[in-house]
Amino acid sequence: MVRVIVHLDADAFFASVEQAADARLRGKPVAVGGEKRGIIASASYEARKFGVYTPMPTVRARQLCPQLILLPGDFDKYEHFSRWMFSYAQDFTPEVEIASIDEGYFDLSAVRKPPRNVAETIRTAIRQSLKISVSEGIASNKLVSQIASKLNKPAAFDEVPAGGEIAFLHPLPNQWLPGVGPATAQRLNTAGLVQIRHISATPTDMLHLLVGNMAASLKAHADGIDERPVVPMCVPAKSYGQQRTFEADITDEAFAEAVLRRMADDLMAKVRADGKSIRTLTVKVRYNDIAEDQSGQSLREPTDLETDVYGHIHNLFRQAWKRRVSLRLVALKLSNVYDAIFRAELALERSAEQHDARRRLAGVVDELRRARGHQILLRGHDFLLRGAPTDTAKLWAQESAKRERPVVPVPVRRAMPTSYVPLSVQSAYSFLNSTLTVAAIVALAQQRGLSTLALADTGNLHGAVEFTQAAKRAGIKPILGATLLVEGQPARLYVQNTTGYHHLCRLLSTTTPHADSEGDSTEPRHVHRRLPELADLNGGLIAVSADTRLSAVFGDRFYRAVVDADDAKAASGSRCVAVCSACYAESDDRWKWNIIQSIRTRTLLRQAHPAKVLAGDFHLRTQAEMARLFRDYPDALTNTFELAGRCGFELPLGAPQFHEYEGTHGAYENQHPGCACSWNVHFAG
Repeated sequence: MVRVIVHLDADAFFASVEQAADARLRGKPVAVGGEKRGIIASASYEARKFGVYTPMPTVRARQLCPQLILLPGDFDKYEHFSRWMFSYAQDFTPEVEIASIDEGYFDLSAVRKPPRNVAETIRTAIRQSLKISVSEGIASNKLVSQIASKLNKPAAFDEVPAGGEIAFLHPLPNQWLPGVGPATAQRLNTAGLVQIRHISATPTDMLHLLVGNMAASLKAHADGIDERPVVPMCVPAKSYGQQRTFEADITDEAFAEAVLRRMADDLMAKVRADGKSIRTLTVKVRYNDIAEDQSGQSLREPTDLETDVYGHIHNLFRQAWKRRVSLRLVALKLSNVYDAIFRAELALERSAEQHDARRRLAGVVDELRRARGHQILLRGHDFLLRGAPTDTAKLWAQESAKRERPVVPVPVRRAMPTSYVPLSVQSAYSFLNSTLTVAAIVALAQQRGLSTLALADTGNLHGAVEFTQAAKRAGIKPILGATLLVEGQPARLYVQNTTGYHHLCRLLSTTTPHADSEGDSTEPRHVHRRLPELADLNGGLIAVSADTRLSAVFGDRFYRAVVDADDAKAASGSRCVAVCSACYAESDDRWKWNIIQSIRTRTLLRQAHPAKVLAGDFHLRTQAEMARLFRDYPDALTNTFELAGRCGFELPLGAPQFHEYEGTHGAYENQHPGCACSWNVHFAG
């Protein structure tokens, strides 16, 4: 049976989609690409009349067509249109191969209706429904149908009858054949093989001298022979995937991520070999009970470089591994495949130069690995995979056992550190006790070059989410803590892990009445605790206080708090840490804090009150100030880094999930808004 293959090719796809989505753009010169020093990725046929083409520098396109409407690429929109476009072909036949986002093949050999009528129906439906133009070529194989659809674009509709392949192909230039690029075409032209008929008339062994191993396929194509089948694929058009089942279930996060990175190396090499690029990544994990989770993300632009996706793999893996149980399998899938690389900037841009350099390097690496094997060139994660995964659960249990044994630390004199970690910064979430917003705190830390920062508000964790998000955006490690009163003395508790976070939340939320503070709104909102209350709620927490009685509860997770050199001298022999409270930015901002204290205590600005602090300096000190203050006691600053290093908790910032709360009268609280009230006060310095 003679095959009937139709090649479907959208005309100026990106630009046509933009015109279809916005009727105001229709009939006007439109292009998709980067502004300023960018390049044109797609130009409408109205723009092509002015000489605008792909790829062309945007500046040149503007000169040729001053009225050009330039739009950024919207790949989510293009992918939706692509799926809709091919769905019309799938209404007639399941044999639909989606070669790229804007072109593909469908086989009408088994369709009873006349193929030309079916192709015309599909073409008309796409034009009327999606408002985009497509070209179609009908022939007995994929090669001829593809050339037929592209020969007379836009809106081409050509049919090459069976047996007419040679008459159709032979008058065409040699560059219409697959694999004949500019360099190969120049070589063939030099040899006098300018047209396809010349290649057809040349013996294969002679062609081999010109084009090497592709001689046989080139000759077959020149004779109109192409036996490639139409390969039906589900949406997305094509994907690249790999998975690995571990010999034994693992808990080593670094090892599992290294496996995923190795998969990215292998898959991206295949993507480059196929001349494609991908836009969507999906990471899947399978737990030891066979249950699975996955997480996916679409990039802003398609890529064919593994270095572009390493960071995304890290984030997706952590999102996918929702349950803290061992893993049996990890998998990586690359989808939303594009036929070429989309570039929104010229190679003159520094970032584009670096990207091009990485692409050239990737090509060299691919060649080396094809010739010598993968081991000829290794990345950092490859070395990690040379060993066996670590049993992190066992290590954690051993570490926890060590922490349970009290250790008397031996202070070691170190050189004066050049920086420190502020451990007692208060924000506006401390009730009328700070002039600093969370955003101001993070901006100040970034300005001073601090790499780590702790928030220790009085009696609450209300600023935890905002602080974590702002610090991560600024590249600063956030440490969560809170200040409370233990046996009447200030103590700062810092979160080490998830257990510690849960314990701190319970310590802050469980109410214990105290006669000395009940009903007194002039005091900062302290939470009072007794030492016995901490016995079962200290795990995963680090304590810092001047009260050494806490060391009996926290063991080696206790640090003696010191605020100056005199304190450090008095604490000689103990493991001390510098904890200078920060309630405002600079020394000159002290007056703002005085005003806030006066508002809280309802007193005059300079009027004394037991709940006011009128002496001392509580600004966020610079590294130089702290170095001078603890010049003779550098351990106090060094230990701020030690403490920070022990705090590895990261606040999970997923969607909030709350169970419906049933009130004391059996009714749900959301049915009685008056049962509860919320106060939200904002202070601006």
